[in-house]
Amino acid sequence: MADTSDIPFREVPYLPLKLEVDRRPDGTIYLNNGQPLKACPPHMLAPLVKWAAQRPDTVWLAERDPENSAAEGWNTVTYEAGLSAVRRLAQGFLDAGAGQDAPLMILSKNSISNALIMYAAMWAGSPAVPVTPAYALLSEDLGRLKYIDGLTQPKFIYVEDGVDYQRALDGMDLEGRLVIYSGRAPERCEAVRFEQFMRAPTDAVDAAYDRLTPETVAKYMMTSGSTGEPKAVINLQGMVASNARMIRSVWDEDRLDEMTGGPQVMCNFLPWSHTYGAHSILHNMLDWGGTLYIDQGAPTPARLPEMLRNLKDVATTQHTTVPAAWSALATELERDDELAETFFSRLICMAYGGASMGQDIYERIQNVAVRITGERISLSAGYGATETAPTASNVHWPNDRMGLIGLPLPGNTFKMVPNAEKMELRVKGVNVTPGYFRNAEKTAEAFDEEGFYKLGDAVKFVDPDTPERGLAFDGRTAEEFKLANGTWVSAGTVRVQAVAATGGALSDAVVCGLNKNDVRLLGFVNEAWCKRLVGEDIPLGELIRHPGVIAKIREGLEAHNKHHPNPSARIARILLQAEQPRADDGEITEKGYINQSRTQALRQDQVELLYSENAAEQDTLLIL
Repeated sequence: MADTSDIPFREVPYLPLKLEVDRRPDGTIYLNNGQPLKACPPHMLAPLVKWAAQRPDTVWLAERDPENSAAEGWNTVTYEAGLSAVRRLAQGFLDAGAGQDAPLMILSKNSISNALIMYAAMWAGSPAVPVTPAYALLSEDLGRLKYIDGLTQPKFIYVEDGVDYQRALDGMDLEGRLVIYSGRAPERCEAVRFEQFMRAPTDAVDAAYDRLTPETVAKYMMTSGSTGEPKAVINLQGMVASNARMIRSVWDEDRLDEMTGGPQVMCNFLPWSHTYGAHSILHNMLDWGGTLYIDQGAPTPARLPEMLRNLKDVATTQHTTVPAAWSALATELERDDELAETFFSRLICMAYGGASMGQDIYERIQNVAVRITGERISLSAGYGATETAPTASNVHWPNDRMGLIGLPLPGNTFKMVPNAEKMELRVKGVNVTPGYFRNAEKTAEAFDEEGFYKLGDAVKFVDPDTPERGLAFDGRTAEEFKLANGTWVSAGTVRVQAVAATGGALSDAVVCGLNKNDVRLLGFVNEAWCKRLVGEDIPLGELIRHPGVIAKIREGLEAHNKHHPNPSARIARILLQAEQPRADDGEITEKGYINQSRTQALRQDQVELLYSENAAEQDTLLIL
């Protein structure tokens, strides 16, 4: 791989850094960006009204024909047409009893109709509740969907196809509720087709718009629920509207528009049921007055061809996605010059979020960029949470180092608090949630005495003597982590379930997978139990290789995977350990629990073996 470090970056019109650092005697550090927060719209609908007046013919949203995705070209909606549709849908909501106590649940993949009805509900004052479609389409018992339904109690439910979501609708009590649908009609409920729900706007639509304030609830965004049932994060209109402007506050926007020759363009697949896709992509492009091409592809074997087709068709000005997508894209860029020439032709910057990304992926992408354009193109990171709407910080300077989370954006303050040997990160600002809907206990736990939201992550300065170089992620203070595709994993939950599944063969396990593609375990056998199983008093090194022990563990974990097929819980491999965890080395906590991060650090060679693609199944390494 060629060294591109001496090749200049394509210009990125970032404003200069003006970091403010306040170090306290107790070791706490407060960080502020230094650049002022640009003027923020009062709510999420204001940009739509603005751009419909200033750029009426600019395409806001584009999608392939949903009835024939193989067809060439794109179906589009301009800002003027989008505003018109949102107003007519808003009238439909108002006529049907919209309001802050009448949410809209959305069960749909990304689409133009999804966006229009989401913004229309918020215009009418009804909070949107976007729900991961898998909860309705793939779950056997619909447990998560029913929980969210009971928590948020939506008055309206939008489904992209009534037949596809019929089982989910049947699982909810629909009395007194209205189902709005595209595609085929559902049965056994009061339902109206999307187009028929529209009404000619009256003065009531203008009055509803005038009632919107920064404190109006815009959405209930669901957390992943990796530590239990999902929490409904209250997203205020001002939170999301301000967050878009926070990101723009580190750019010289006049220079950016000059460089790209017009409005910003993105082509993106990140789902709008999660804060990253809904706000960092969909709403940010609305705030920019740009064009979003809705990509129905993804970095999976089945959907990758569609993602590549779209990126070959659309020359984007910015591209941000998860590391798993960048990894797949790197391979395709290396072997398809036509794709690379389109992809890099207008691109000002690249970014990733949701999980950390390996330096090797960056180097591969830069090698192609240099070969095609003669320039490097900055690839940076954003960082945040559902509770921060989502972006709290990013790398807003030309960047060639992966693993950074950057520095706080204008509009919020970072607080770094000493926590054992690490610095715990907390944040306070215009983009931070007031709490969790109908969950006062979790809300109280989430904030400290100064009102800072506790993110649960540890961070460190890349260079303690030069804080302007930014912050790097330094692990979780709680034992949760993300896979490379951004999926949250609850190490504690997986550990308990996996150990229980083996019926006594395992005494404990360390759950690995931070920024990896799947979950794998370092396993510790229950010596006394296993000796009884095999009928022999043999040393640990022989016990972990005994066919009877291996068969029992395999049987249990395969049963676990059958009941927990999701990537957040499925176990791909286990490597049995020849040495039990050592309390003297900190592998066992004072409370008797295994210390997940400490054990992985001390057994790094075992973790590397666990994730080595060259390691074939052997007597202590089980591939499931």
